[in-house]
Amino acid sequence: MRKIISFILKSKIYDKFHSIIGRKVFKLSKIFFVDTKHKTLPETNHPLDLSYQKEFQKYKNGLKSKKFPFMSYSHLVDLLRITEFYKNKEIRFLDYGAGNLELFAELSKNFKKLNFFYFDQPEYNEIIKNIKKSKSLKKLNIFNPLPKSNEKFDFVYFGGSLQYIPDYKKSLKGVFKKTKFIIVSQSPFYFNNFDKKNIVLKQLNLSDNLNFLYLFNFYTFVKFMEKNNFYLVSKNLNRVIKFLNFKNLRNNYKDIDMYDLLFKKK
Repeated sequence: MRKIISFILKSKIYDKFHSIIGRKVFKLSKIFFVDTKHKTLPETNHPLDLSYQKEFQKYKNGLKSKKFPFMSYSHLVDLLRITEFYKNKEIRFLDYGAGNLELFAELSKNFKKLNFFYFDQPEYNEIIKNIKKSKSLKKLNIFNPLPKSNEKFDFVYFGGSLQYIPDYKKSLKGVFKKTKFIIVSQSPFYFNNFDKKNIVLKQLNLSDNLNFLYLFNFYTFVKFMEKNNFYLVSKNLNRVIKFLNFKNLRNNYKDIDMYDLLFKKK
């Protein structure tokens, strides 16, 4: 039965009706992703629905909340505390594909010496730029676009974002000379030795839009990082979203799951 449902979900016919039936189909199937024959991500991938009020409210909620916010890398605060203790200077942190300001709100509460750099799609950058200006957020810096200068960071953070970037290698190459550490968190990897290509997945749990993302081959990805003098320090399963699953894909993609990878420059 699951194979039949997966076959339907892969079809272009389903794509046309996803916005109408997507929510109901997901409730019944609990299938988050299906693999596709795409070689790259579609140009219209990850459409945005943004407004100043929405994004400002998220930032405001993040400041007021006493609960630990959603964070794609659960060890991030601990890692930054260790860095702050040993470095005893400001932490320069680039959030690449940052989205909303909830992470900035949380980190700015915890770290007095934080220098937070924000980068996302141009539409996001403009809205965040206006929030910074209206609220005089001194710790927040917005790049639009990312500078080609000798700007240096302690960490570059891809928090659940790298898999949605069409030319992710170009994005990584753009920061290799700028940082000591790269964090790739909440990103899907598989561990096949015989087939080391990246796979494009269709994401089905978002009812309004169809998104596409890369499923990275772990060995190919690590080899690419090593060629650019970044070596794997740690690899952990990501369980931030506990109910997320890849059940329908496990037979074809060995140990497929969400992972957190920490790389250090040689």
